[in-house]
Amino acid sequence: MYKKSLYVIFILIPFLMIMLSIVYQSEPIIISSKLLSVVYPVKSLYVSITDRISEVADFLKSHKKLAEENRFLKEETKRLKVKENMYDYCQNENIQLKKFLDYRYETGSKLVLVRVIDYVRSYSKDIVVVDAGENKGIKKGMYAITDAGLAGKVIETSNSFSHIRLLSDRRSLLSVTSINNQTRGIVQGEGRLNQRLTMKYIPMSSNVELNDVVVTSQSIETYSVPGIPIGIIKDVRQFSKEMFQEAYIMPFVKFDNIEFMFIITEM
Repeated sequence: MYKKSLYVIFILIPFLMIMLSIVYQSEPIIISSKLLSVVYPVKSLYVSITDRISEVADFLKSHKKLAEENRFLKEETKRLKVKENMYDYCQNENIQLKKFLDYRYETGSKLVLVRVIDYVRSYSKDIVVVDAGENKGIKKGMYAITDAGLAGKVIETSNSFSHIRLLSDRRSLLSVTSINNQTRGIVQGEGRLNQRLTMKYIPMSSNVELNDVVVTSQSIETYSVPGIPIGIIKDVRQFSKEMFQEAYIMPFVKFDNIEFMFIITEM
């Protein structure tokens, strides 16, 4: 654009010189010098402006290129962060699976490894759905455990899925006993928002010991399994003129972040 404009100016100058010489009947040289004295400042200004415009254009191009490179680097950083998170997730999952497999060999029981795929939760309800069912020999009433202890009990099955009511569910009831004093009672959940359990119907004559470990006890249930760890007694409440006392238990299993469980299908 700049070169084309100069060509037009250089073509017009001789023509203007001839026309002025004819009109004013002056010498071409005089006309030329007068004309150049007018045209040269205009040309210099034009060149200066076009150079400035060219510099601004180059700056804008450079800025646009830098912005594109910056955007690319940000996107690349996000992609690398996602890969890093996936790597950490897979690594943690592998560690957890290894712990579960080691636990399987330690117990000697027939266990079915299942993965939690969905939750059915409310203030009082705490149920998980796992990716195995009758096709793996899982039946209603079987215990679900983690490497930390008892997590819950199977309440419903289909061919490929099972529903497990966690101990934190308010409708969960389980016969238990303490290890040291053999104190018996019934453990009930207090809802998913309160991650503790209540041990009820403990006779007032029983000596409940703080920090005593509570485990499952033998019951008349078909798939009852005694001796599975549940938690530790952290507090005891006694009521005047009552036949029973209560104990609060801190469970070993963290119910909010269960990913894998074992279903005990055979002892």
